Amino acid sequence: MGKLQSAKSVMLNFSDFYQINSKNSSDSSETIIAEVAGKDSIAAILQVAKKSSIKKLVGIGINHRSFYGNIDEPTEHFEYISNDKALLNIKKTEFMYLDVSSLFDLLIVRTLAIVQKHFHYFSPCPACHLFFHMMRVPIAHHLKVAKFITGERDIHGTRKKLNQLPEVLDLLKILLEKEGINLIQPLKSITKDEEIFTLLGKKWVSALPYKCSFSGNYYDENGKIPFNTTNVLNSLSNFYYPLFHETIHYIELHKNEPDWNWIEKTLLDIIEEF
Repeated sequence: MGKLQSAKSVMLNFSDFYQINSKNSSDSSETIIAEVAGKDSIAAILQVAKKSSIKKLVGIGINHRSFYGNIDEPTEHFEYISNDKALLNIKKTEFMYLDVSSLFDLLIVRTLAIVQKHFHYFSPCPACHLFFHMMRVPIAHHLKVAKFITGERDIHGTRKKLNQLPEVLDLLKILLEKEGINLIQPLKSITKDEEIFTLLGKKWVSALPYKCSFSGNYYDENGKIPFNTTNVLNSLSNFYYPLFHETIHYIELHKNEPDWNWIEKTLLDIIEEF
């Protein structure tokens, strides 16, 4: 069933998900889907749970081949939430770990030259951030859930991230609304890690992290981000979002991932609109 697994984690692809969840959820009121990765994602869940009643929390971790290190980090972090359901007033929790490695390779890595040619920057990170949100959408639609919690932040200490610039985070919310999803970003204006640890509480112990081989790729020799933000936004709106939208439509229709032949034809159709 799972494509990859460790002592704690079993990763599913979309075909696995639809086989396990053959029927649509009939009771999705007060159910929220949450991204599950590092400490920020868990702090975001805690922040929302304090202010509203969550009947069911569905945590979704996502993996692709550029991640390395402790692949159990999302699983271990979600256990922190699951063990504190009474404290958080969350009646039920569920976790799934989605492996989208092949789609990441085909939709993002293989299209980088197209983005460089038409939008004049070269980094997979903004696309990856939108991609992870969009890959949760078929699951949300199937489970009839319309809210995502995410731990995105404008600034991380003194560092800016290309995939979490304020303009990018605002755009992500707009694009997810097109899919019928309310993207909840409770940590957006928090800049200091100390505030994150306060939300996590004294009992919090961070799992060993998994890392991404693309980390830091968008900084120049001076530690600055040299790319034009407008170009990044245009690529997300005019290239990546249409590509991901068509991909999740395919997934929902066929209950599986598309192959390169389908993706290539879709790419050409999108590029013709430039």
